Amino acid sequence: MGNKVNIFINGERFEAEEGKTILEVALENNIYIPNLCYHPNVSPGPGKKAIPEVYRGDVRYTGEEGEFQGCQLCIVSVNGNLVKACEFPVRDGLKIETDNEEITNLRRKNLSKILANHPHVCITCNYREGCDRIQCTFGYPVEERCCDLFPKCELRHVAEYIGVPEDTPKYVFSNQPVVEEKLYRWDWNLCIGCMRCVRGCMEVRGANALGFVISGGEIIVGRTAPTDKESGCKYCGVCVEICPTGVVRDLKVKTRNKWRDSILSKSLPPLKMLTPLTQENVSRVPSKPGVFRIYDENMELVYIKGTPDLKDELIQEVEKGEYFDYEEYEMYTMRESELIQEFLQKHGRMPKYNDELEDLF
Repeated sequence: MGNKVNIFINGERFEAEEGKTILEVALENNIYIPNLCYHPNVSPGPGKKAIPEVYRGDVRYTGEEGEFQGCQLCIVSVNGNLVKACEFPVRDGLKIETDNEEITNLRRKNLSKILANHPHVCITCNYREGCDRIQCTFGYPVEERCCDLFPKCELRHVAEYIGVPEDTPKYVFSNQPVVEEKLYRWDWNLCIGCMRCVRGCMEVRGANALGFVISGGEIIVGRTAPTDKESGCKYCGVCVEICPTGVVRDLKVKTRNKWRDSILSKSLPPLKMLTPLTQENVSRVPSKPGVFRIYDENMELVYIKGTPDLKDELIQEVEKGEYFDYEEYEMYTMRESELIQEFLQKHGRMPKYNDELEDLF
């Protein structure tokens, strides 16, 4: 246990353990700072050195010497200077500002660079809530859409919190290798170069199966040898659990363990548009006329209901899903009909829990 120091975050005093990073202390005190390359089980990413070559299947990549600079989304102001919160240790008297116009603009600029090399039309789509992600309303090809991890994708959470700049470059599919191994499937088109899998493999499992090169300023992560076996993979699943997007998926196990849950619950902001459907959250809903929508664990819309009392009706429906949103509306019957018709036109069916005859007539 290190010495205790006093720091100030956004004007509020906190006691912190000396030597911990600003990001660690902030998250421990429920102060969110955007991040992607951070993970509580591995060391900070900035400063890690590139290796001479990596492989994505039988495709070999080489690069120049260099160090990983981090995702650079956790930028904060310390005594007036901009620093990366994931690597800056706290010390007594620090005055930290986690958000201002300059910080927000810089984070958006850095996020734009990440999204330029990752499918993101679903993140920016106005119809992302309730979409079945099977048939795109706007006709975007599959390779330009987000993967099926979308509802719980860390990149999606972070992007919605920071805000996607309007000048973000359009994603261009680069046809990176998709590799199926003994236990894992790697879709390298989804890699954002956060280096979490590399650090997890080395530090948590003590293996050397993953590495990265720097080519033209771009981080390219891959196997340290052409195959999983040759690279020394121990098939532990750390890479699956630690990846913030959908790059690596376990071919045998369909669920993620406590690591994924801990990251989602502690290190990510809630999505702005939806609220977890709990009794506590429903208790804050006004007892007024309006319409609410309920979503399942994949954030797909399953129920639309107009009611003269939002709170009372929602309390009775908490078993129908995992998330909800609502709007106050005096003409709630008319608004319910509008939302159901909109869903029906888009999907060709009713929401899962809506009774077709009752709601249409």
